[in-house]
Amino acid sequence: MRTTATIPGREADEEPPGAAVRAVPDELPDAAPDPVVDGSSQAQDDAPPDELPADGAASEGVSAPRGRRRLRGAGIRERRRQQTRGRIVDAAAELFAERGFDAVSVVEIAQRAGVVEKTVFNHFPVKEGLVFEADPPMRAALLDAVRRRPAGESVTAAAGSFVVAAVSMLGCPEAAAGVTEMARVIRGSRTLQVREREILDGLTTALAELIAEETRAVPGALEPWLTAHAVTGLYAALLDLARDRVLAGESGTALTEVLRARGERGLALLQFGLAGYAKKPR
Repeated sequence: MRTTATIPGREADEEPPGAAVRAVPDELPDAAPDPVVDGSSQAQDDAPPDELPADGAASEGVSAPRGRRRLRGAGIRERRRQQTRGRIVDAAAELFAERGFDAVSVVEIAQRAGVVEKTVFNHFPVKEGLVFEADPPMRAALLDAVRRRPAGESVTAAAGSFVVAAVSMLGCPEAAAGVTEMARVIRGSRTLQVREREILDGLTTALAELIAEETRAVPGALEPWLTAHAVTGLYAALLDLARDRVLAGESGTALTEVLRARGERGLALLQFGLAGYAKKPR
């Protein structure tokens, strides 16, 4: 079973429902998975939307208008696609927790999920995407928090507050098992550690470019990059702290408070400067 930690700024029922970071596996709505018999479910996943039955139309012998049937078919197809994706993520999380990321093949994940290997790659072009599934929505939400900040608020305050809120969620009791499992998986794989650094680099670049665009910075200006690196540095440090603590057996309110307090302290340093920090004694 996967646990949920909602991205700050999103409503609980807003898509995507993923975790604040992929260290916490996300949870699908309670729905029975589609049976996979002789590939029929997969065939329906790949069928054109207007070939899928409209809800209630076939059973009553009444043909729905073509446009409505197409819309309903598209909804059914998307629902099946999300259910299939969820089964794949669940299967991967189980196998990675059992044997480690590097020891598990995509074929084994497909078999556990009840799909063919091609289907796994259709949803996740690279294997690492199964672990860092929530990073695209996390990145989008952070950039959105910067764009939507109120007048007079700095980028550091908006982005830093978002990061502190997101990582603090990793301490909630519902997330504890998922965070612990994925911390072990990531710490146990050099491949995942390299990929995580690449993701953070990409987030830094995207944030720096947004800052440069907003401020109309001249090409080569340092300020956007220094600001972006400071924010993602805070994110990486809090994420490491969260993993250290959950692997040591901590969770719940106490961990949430520690993460929030450390995050707010780091954010204060970013907002108000480092001039008074770590001065050498006279």
